[in-house]
Amino acid sequence: MPTMIMDFFKGVAAPFQALPLLFKPRIRTYAFLPLCLTIFVLTSGAYLLSSTIDATLSSMAPNWFGWINSIISWALSVLISMWVSLFLLGLINILSCPFNSLLSSKVLIYLSGPSEQVNKQTSIFVEIHESFGALTAEVKKVVYYVKFALIILLLSIIPGVNVFAPLLWVMFGAWMLTIEYLDYPYSNEQIIFPESLKTMARQKATCLGFGLSITLIALIPIVNWLTVAIGVVGATVLYRNNFTTNELS
Repeated sequence: MPTMIMDFFKGVAAPFQALPLLFKPRIRTYAFLPLCLTIFVLTSGAYLLSSTIDATLSSMAPNWFGWINSIISWALSVLISMWVSLFLLGLINILSCPFNSLLSSKVLIYLSGPSEQVNKQTSIFVEIHESFGALTAEVKKVVYYVKFALIILLLSIIPGVNVFAPLLWVMFGAWMLTIEYLDYPYSNEQIIFPESLKTMARQKATCLGFGLSITLIALIPIVNWLTVAIGVVGATVLYRNNFTTNELS
């Protein structure tokens, strides 16, 4: 099997390798914080969306279409929620940034072995305070996203080229999810974005596989509650197994 394909599937597998780690005693407490935030934002968004669709259909259709409206409303809510969740995920990532950084650091410590775990015992409040430094990198990632999103948006309105726009958006979205989550272990190793981008660019197939896998998880209702926690833990596992800091030199 070609190396590029193997690298791609390494990326795809990383989020699923994260699942057992979410339930480890020294990790699950920190995974709980972004999980709660994800559930709150996604369920609130789904509720508001469903209410809006119900109200719109009720005003447009006759009363005797009540049961049909319910079916249509449910189907539209599910389909639209799947895509809206990707947009809400961006908001969740910004709000949960300090907690994600903390979760990633705990996974790195866990994967490093018992000696490292003993040497890094600190108060959770101190750890949360220190993790707020990740917000600076988050701003840089937002600027990076806006810059390339505008380019794709421009291509989307060019006749002939715009037929590839949906594929470009999916690929770009997967790439941005990889940057979002993989940057946390880099930051915890004192390699701040955009320096971390250099090593990610050298393993595009792995990063794309990881991003597409996370995108799929984000599109599945209920399962997408775990998107952020799995993304952070999976990216940290991927970093530990496939990325090395000396690649920056």
